[in-house]
Amino acid sequence: MAVFPSNLPKRRDRNTRVRLRGTALASLDYFITAIILCGFALAGSLSTRLLPVMLAVMVGVNLFFLLAIATGFSRRFADPAMTVAQVATACALNFTGLVLAPQLAHLFMIMLIVPLAYSSLHFNQRMYLAHWAFLSLALGVIIPLVGPSLDIAIKTMPEQILSWLAYVVALGRFLSINAQVSRLRNNLAQKNGELKSMTAKLSDLASRDELTGLWNRREFMRLLQEEARRAARSKASFCVAIIDIDHFKEVNDRHGHLVGDAVLKELGQLLEFSRRATDSVARYGGEEFTLLLQGAKLSTATVALERTRHLVEQHDWTQAAPELQLTVSAGIGAWHPGDTLNAVINRADAALYEAKNAGRNCVRVVAR
Repeated sequence: MAVFPSNLPKRRDRNTRVRLRGTALASLDYFITAIILCGFALAGSLSTRLLPVMLAVMVGVNLFFLLAIATGFSRRFADPAMTVAQVATACALNFTGLVLAPQLAHLFMIMLIVPLAYSSLHFNQRMYLAHWAFLSLALGVIIPLVGPSLDIAIKTMPEQILSWLAYVVALGRFLSINAQVSRLRNNLAQKNGELKSMTAKLSDLASRDELTGLWNRREFMRLLQEEARRAARSKASFCVAIIDIDHFKEVNDRHGHLVGDAVLKELGQLLEFSRRATDSVARYGGEEFTLLLQGAKLSTATVALERTRHLVEQHDWTQAAPELQLTVSAGIGAWHPGDTLNAVINRADAALYEAKNAGRNCVRVVAR
């Protein structure tokens, strides 16, 4: 539990750096815009009395947001990056510039779109609608206000160069925002791929027996249910076999549980090796294993289980323990349309009971 508090400051510092980086980029926009405004003032397109006021407001706004984020003041808000406030302030500054210097309308209009493009990384649908309504109303008021005095300053060579520079800066910011979106999309795709891989691994772990690596009982029942639905549609049949290790308690008592675990693991590998490609084998519990024989009749299932029984009997078990010999008994139950899953499992269990009573190391079947 102590790990979380120690990681919290680092994560908070990282988030603060990310927010400061975004605000610093906005500050760079303001700085470049300020240079362009100074150029227009030198070219005589902007009042020298108006320029200091505009620059002071821009610097003050940027300092406020930078300090609010750097000092942690912004963390008291739902959005610590203060995205809505920053975007709204940038739009308000551009509207103010549009009103005070209508001759630079082309500059403020294109710069108006930059913070809106940045907001696309953060806004939800409600924020989009709110800002769209606000901007539409603001433009509806401002355009008639400045329209009669609109005289775009783009006639002289310095004005043309400065206008070109303003467009270049705006386009550069658009491209950088698009790059951020692309990077976020690639990161998201990578994270989704990792999440799917982890989900698949977790699903596999949840459906596998830890010791043998075979399907566990829960997954076997799911496979059995799927096979029952498939067989019901096609009016086919299938069989279920329960395989039990003969005298397994003696193996544990004589050689220990570690040897018993080794035997279970090795038997699981033998059953996996000997099964048909369409069949599914699982550890049912303890020393019992189950086999789902897809589309098999009792005769086919009996041949398959006799082959498996013989394979186990002839296998060299001395690697697990000296002089160890092992046999299995198996019971097979057939499924018929209309049967429940419990019915076919009970048949296989009853057949296994018959095999045990018959002296073990044999296969028995129960059709109905």
